[in-house]
Amino acid sequence: MKISNGLKIAAVYGSVFLGAGFASGRELLEYFVRFGLNGLWGIVLVGFIFSITGFAVLHICKQENIKSYSGFMEFLLGKKLGALTEWFVAAFLFILLVAMLAGAGATGNEAFGLSFSFASLVIAVLVFIVLCFGLSGIVKINMILAPFMLLGGIFIGLFSYFTYSSPAFLQASRSLPFFWVFSAVIYASYNLATGIPVLAATSELVKTKNDAKIGGLVGGSVIAILGICMALPLFLYYTNIVNLEIPFFYIVVHHGYIFSGLYLAILITALFTTAACNAFAVLEWSGKGFNKKKRLWIAGIICLLAFVFSHVGFSNIVAYVYPLFGFLGLFKIVVILLSSLKYVILPLKSQKKGF
Repeated sequence: MKISNGLKIAAVYGSVFLGAGFASGRELLEYFVRFGLNGLWGIVLVGFIFSITGFAVLHICKQENIKSYSGFMEFLLGKKLGALTEWFVAAFLFILLVAMLAGAGATGNEAFGLSFSFASLVIAVLVFIVLCFGLSGIVKINMILAPFMLLGGIFIGLFSYFTYSSPAFLQASRSLPFFWVFSAVIYASYNLATGIPVLAATSELVKTKNDAKIGGLVGGSVIAILGICMALPLFLYYTNIVNLEIPFFYIVVHHGYIFSGLYLAILITALFTTAACNAFAVLEWSGKGFNKKKRLWIAGIICLLAFVFSHVGFSNIVAYVYPLFGFLGLFKIVVILLSSLKYVILPLKSQKKGF
């Protein structure tokens, strides 16, 4: 069965957000669960923002024949400001790659007793191998692994929720009832700071407007569905997991080795696919204009440096670095949505004039 380009884009787009912070439950606790029931509405809001922004990016790229993130930023902000913004985003993409390798090191050490360095290095090498195949490599691994992450994550979340006997949301914090909107927007913003470059890099797959719709809307909606399913059990165990680095692992160990093994497979897969997507976006930015051989050297340097810096630690990056880039992502979201309005307004004007 032939898979549409829209679904291929959706798989890559969705996988960008399924990193260590999301799959571990740490980000869900930090940005949603602590607000009680309002946190679920926050996840819905995030899915909506991901969907409309994803569609807008792909639609602009299709209409303006843009094939790269550099071209997209130049279209949005002009040559100078676009280039400056690229530097900041590239830095954040690299930091996220470092975070994924740090998460892999921590997971390998805590779950399997492996050394931090060895586990981190294994993922770095796998990412390099994927980069050797360019965009086709990124698309293929996500088409294979994204359904596993989605279905596995939904199953684990719902199973953990429905096998718990106490009332839901009882233990979750209900403070700051209106702050959930701000928290959701910041979460969406810093994630889109990395999601947009990856999305723009896949824009060559957009052949029709329908591809743009499916890529953006399905990719964003899938994240919302998965987020809700994985957040539900976090409410139930809130007081026991609020300070843990991998809170979901605490939950799944109560269901036996098979269940724990499935979760760890999902977590490692999320680490790997997100690391590969981020590394690909960094390579597209830093390797533009170079031939294939030089791009492979650059890919190797990126992976090696990320491995070295991964020893800084995962939790510090999530807590202090991620939110700083949220404001940059928010600025980009506003500019993208405003820029996309002309593709809605102009056709309406043409219809009124009878064209």
